[in-house]
Amino acid sequence: MRPELDFRALRAQIEAATWVPDFSTLYRRAGRVRVRDRMAVVGALVGTLAVFAPVALAGIFGRPTPAALGPNPDLGDPWSPSPVVSAAGQYPSTTTLRAAAGALPDGVVAAVDVCVEVPQNRKCSLQVTVLRDGSPDRRTPFVLDALRQSPLDKLESVELVRIVGNTFMLSGEVVGASRSAVRFSVDAADASPLPGQSGSPMVGPSDRLLLKQGDAAVQLAQYGDFFGVRASDGALSLLANQPPMARRTLIGGLPKAAGWWVAGADLGTGQPAVAVSKDQGRAWLARALDAPVGLDVPTVATLDGNTAFAFVRYPNGIRFFRTADGGDSWLEVRTKIELPAQLTGDKALVGRSFGVLTRPDRSLVMWIQGNSEMVFLESLDGEHFGVVAGPGGPLAAVENGFAALGSPPRVSRDARAWQEATLSATVLPN
Repeated sequence: MRPELDFRALRAQIEAATWVPDFSTLYRRAGRVRVRDRMAVVGALVGTLAVFAPVALAGIFGRPTPAALGPNPDLGDPWSPSPVVSAAGQYPSTTTLRAAAGALPDGVVAAVDVCVEVPQNRKCSLQVTVLRDGSPDRRTPFVLDALRQSPLDKLESVELVRIVGNTFMLSGEVVGASRSAVRFSVDAADASPLPGQSGSPMVGPSDRLLLKQGDAAVQLAQYGDFFGVRASDGALSLLANQPPMARRTLIGGLPKAAGWWVAGADLGTGQPAVAVSKDQGRAWLARALDAPVGLDVPTVATLDGNTAFAFVRYPNGIRFFRTADGGDSWLEVRTKIELPAQLTGDKALVGRSFGVLTRPDRSLVMWIQGNSEMVFLESLDGEHFGVVAGPGGPLAAVENGFAALGSPPRVSRDARAWQEATLSATVLPN
């Protein structure tokens, strides 16, 4: 007789062999572990920010001014409120001469950039003031806040040109924007500046006026058209013709008798080119130089408009050309310009301030921005250059002499003997 099956024991064995865990419980446990790990990461991030955020904010905005807590009654301190210091007063200010025009001894005006060196937030105001070799009588700028739309704008290629009499043109290029120009009149009787105003914006004329010998030329936009300026009233005029070249750039600071000189690039080959007009733009004589394209358009220097020099800069050197017939033919001067060690090497001349002018004795003076100061060279024969001492800043030709735009500024009748000059008062930007 067969024994009876123990169904209870059999059921227990089958359930033990086929047992499945409770996954919902496992999911809940895993979720709690994930939440715990995430909270640990968030806590670590918060701790890190708490350490580094004050350091970063201090680097951007500067160290905050301590709060005035007032007197301590327990110590019997008297009340003496702390003075309120403006943002401009908290940081050092700098004054940089950007351009000069006018006539020595008392008629030179300067374009001056006055900047407050706020970290990461440099604020500047371009102003026009007096420059003379004595103590200026004027106590306020002629023009304030010129050309910039914002004190934070970076301004390049500032030029100041005397149009006629006491009327000047100030122009410059805001980085990322087009070049703009304003016209203003210097009135010695006006003792107040023009707050928030930079003079009258200049626009191209629509009429062609009769221009005479000695009338000047102006250029309102980079590589743009030229316009004549009638000396009798300062009115602008269209020209009969524009110089036939690309990248045309008016050469400023030349004597009126020298004519109008323009540097640019040949329309066909792109080579450096120079053009000259002796009849106020009715006819132009344009010639290409036998040289490849340089870092920029040629730099031209002349005293009488007949003998002239054109300098073409390259990353590693300078080539220069001479004409003795008013720009009709140009020959390269083969003598190499020997530069000091800091201006030699691969691409050593890229991005450096550069200029050349002719002294009254027909010698040439050249300046190049060095690593720490301006480097000056001179040539007595128009061929050989040597390093000489200089006034310490870029040079600007003005009527009856020259101005050195360094710190301190200087003026000279012959670009050899320099006398320290003084700027009239300027105003810190807001």
